[in-house]
Amino acid sequence: LPSLDDGGVPGMLQLLIMENIVDRLNDEFHKNSLPCEYFDLIGGSGTGGLIAILLGKLRMSVKEAKKTFAKIDEQVY
Repeated sequence: LPSLDDGGVPGMLQLLIMENIVDRLNDEFHKNSLPCEYFDLIGGSGTGGLIAILLGKLRMSVKEAKKTFAKIDEQVY
């Protein structure tokens, strides 16, 4: 269960950590899977909740989520 809390700069750091985890899993299992295919539940609070929606409900790759989060972060904060 990845739990993503708050946001801003730490939000992007959470995405970088998730990217590293997913890359390692993809390498180990010789797949190109999305985070939502590895984790049954992804949750968060604050901006971390937004990231959880991007990765879980919207089934984005970490790369897509990073790009989307950067746009949202620029417009909102």
